[in-house]
Amino acid sequence: MAKGDISIVRRPYDSVPTMTFQTAASATEILAGEPLKLSAAGAVDVIHLATLDLTIGTDTQFVGIAATDSTHTASAAGLVDVYMPLPGIVYEMAATTAANVDTAAEILALQNDRVVMTLAAGVFTLDEDAGDGANNAFMIVGGNPTTGKLEFIVRSDATYLSGESV
Repeated sequence: MAKGDISIVRRPYDSVPTMTFQTAASATEILAGEPLKLSAAGAVDVIHLATLDLTIGTDTQFVGIAATDSTHTASAAGLVDVYMPLPGIVYEMAATTAANVDTAAEILALQNDRVVMTLAAGVFTLDEDAGDGANNAFMIVGGNPTTGKLEFIVRSDATYLSGESV
């Protein structure tokens, strides 16, 4: 996996609160800046998103972006601090296909699309190729054509804070 795939670019708070979650022994390492979800409905531990995650009502809830690296080992469970996915926070990450976001007009055309994330070669990207989907968890709100990165928010009904369960 890659550290720092996702960063916070705007926040309406002095700081973004974190919450500590459990990680299972022998789970894949979690690095700061990676997106996380519950491992199963009602579970106490978190895991990475998978390719084409997160679909509201199908996948487990999004818990946020790792603020720290996880502490688990092959034989012992651990912990990871996670930035809470609060309303108003804007995140930034690379687009899946950089050529689709290399002009301001292309980014403008993607604005408000609800999309998923992709994991390929250990790197998470925001999958603008997926197209707008009513149940996709992440909404594109801008971007930077020079860096090939998209800005997005997390839809509130995709998070564990919404009170919904799957």
